[in-house]
Amino acid sequence: MFALGLLICVVLRALSARAKVVTSFNECSEFFYQGTEPAGMDQNAKRICQKVEYGGFYYATLYSVPQRMPLYSAYTLDRDCTTTTGRADVWHVETQISQPGSRTDHMVRERDSNINTIKAKQAISDDYTDTGYDRGHLNPNSFQCDEGRKATFTLTNAAPMDACFNRIHWKSWESTTRSLLLGKLITDGSSAEAYIVTGTVPSADIRIPQKEVSTDPERVTVPSHIWTAVCYKHQTDPEQSFSFSYLGKNLPEGGISLMSVSNLNIQLSQLYGQLSGTSPLISVFADDCFEDNNKLNKVQTAFQKLINLAANQVVQMSSSSQNTYNALQNAVSDYSIPSKKFKVSQMTVKLAFDSLSTYFTVAEVLKTLYTSSCLITRAKPLVRRLGKRDLSDESSDAVECLLVPEKQITAADGSSCLTIYKTHYWCNCSPKPGDAAKSCCTSPCLYKAKLRDYRCYNGQYLISCSPQYSLITVNGETCKDEHPCATYGYDYYWCRTTSDKWDYCSPPLWNSKAENGKYCRTNHACAKYGESKPWCYTDNEGTRGHCCTSDDCYSAVNGKTCRPNHKCSNYGKKYLWCYIDDDNNWEYCCTKCSY
Repeated sequence: MFALGLLICVVLRALSARAKVVTSFNECSEFFYQGTEPAGMDQNAKRICQKVEYGGFYYATLYSVPQRMPLYSAYTLDRDCTTTTGRADVWHVETQISQPGSRTDHMVRERDSNINTIKAKQAISDDYTDTGYDRGHLNPNSFQCDEGRKATFTLTNAAPMDACFNRIHWKSWESTTRSLLLGKLITDGSSAEAYIVTGTVPSADIRIPQKEVSTDPERVTVPSHIWTAVCYKHQTDPEQSFSFSYLGKNLPEGGISLMSVSNLNIQLSQLYGQLSGTSPLISVFADDCFEDNNKLNKVQTAFQKLINLAANQVVQMSSSSQNTYNALQNAVSDYSIPSKKFKVSQMTVKLAFDSLSTYFTVAEVLKTLYTSSCLITRAKPLVRRLGKRDLSDESSDAVECLLVPEKQITAADGSSCLTIYKTHYWCNCSPKPGDAAKSCCTSPCLYKAKLRDYRCYNGQYLISCSPQYSLITVNGETCKDEHPCATYGYDYYWCRTTSDKWDYCSPPLWNSKAENGKYCRTNHACAKYGESKPWCYTDNEGTRGHCCTSDDCYSAVNGKTCRPNHKCSNYGKKYLWCYIDDDNNWEYCCTKCSY
């Protein structure tokens, strides 16, 4: 009997999940691409290597005690998980989060723990009761098998997700991601690995449980957004490697968008910046994980149905636009008219955005997935009701743009080309007879945050490029349709106007800031505009100043960059500054960052 009792105890211990709170992720670095955790996140958050007793680690989690929710979980897809059955709905909590000195370095079942002690620093299941929010897995249980699946059922891996968002929209994107990656992993075998990070963006003022449903309310922060980034690395053939990401609003209607990893980094930096009042530089994967392989359009195919569904659900139209759209749908679906006798010969679409940052996000996706540009035609406050929100004069950076196909016969600097010469290795074009050949793009011209500039591929090499983005000049003049804003071989953006003159254009640097810490005015981003140093207006009253081309912690004025170990801040002065080299030369900068 003693031996049997001992055996039972050993088995029960073997089935209990463990999670180790660590000072670094070195012990479970295998879940991160290149063994490197995401940069720019809360450095005070708790690092957890999630494991099962007598087994290895299963994934890694960064957990925020003040928010009582995870900021992200990093994991890999188990290629042996060919089914999603076997859900083990038994929830755990982490003793060492609430009791840092505890020697119990493993998860315990929530029902077996001291709830009053646990709830001091982490969420419990009662926080979710009758709130309308699910305990949403970051590391999905369907991506793991057996003990790994059990290990996902911990409240340190769960964030409040709107029930509709979690069970319908996010579940569909998770399922599509799993199918896409599992198919690749089965084909490539042990030669490849899929590194995945799923995370949250805390909201500023929404917490559960609500006061109406609990006597101990507002304990757990509800995320405003949920995101996933995927890095598929082929060990022997880099051309087979790729990455992608998607970001969704934690709302019943969903609104999930597919994007590049670098675009996700920009969005997360902006969202976290709005939350904290700082300018973090978030990077989910080291070197953005083979993003330059330009395979996002292939990934799009797998998600196309979900993308179309999201577009149908969240697009808001004016009444006249809705009528036109409905009429078109009716005409296309009229089965009495043979399809060969009917076609759409022309369609004009104008889009309105509440901010330049929103425009930038959508514009990058349009270029990447649909080879379309949205040329800015208006950059002033929009007085218009979009849904339930009124974009009043406070939306000083609102813009309208015209949706057009990207011009295919242009050089990388925007110049028109008569002929294009392409091979697998390069692309050149001839602007005019007798003119020198210019490089052209074989991929969309996209913003690279680390370079603070735009790049495209010329065959197999990245080159500088000028995106198609605007039809208005810095002084409000209209560009000719055939000559939108671009560099056209110069070091500034300009265009030929409808009055047969030329004028400077505001460069497509949507996050540029002046040295007074204020963002540059809409349609007047940081540039020289004929002067010796870059400058911009920060309001409509003529306030101007020298400026930085980005709002990150390392951008200084005059195109300079802060020293890596010396972020922009006051450092005891009344102005923002930083060292720009090892000789302690300094320069003014534009975004206050902690030091």
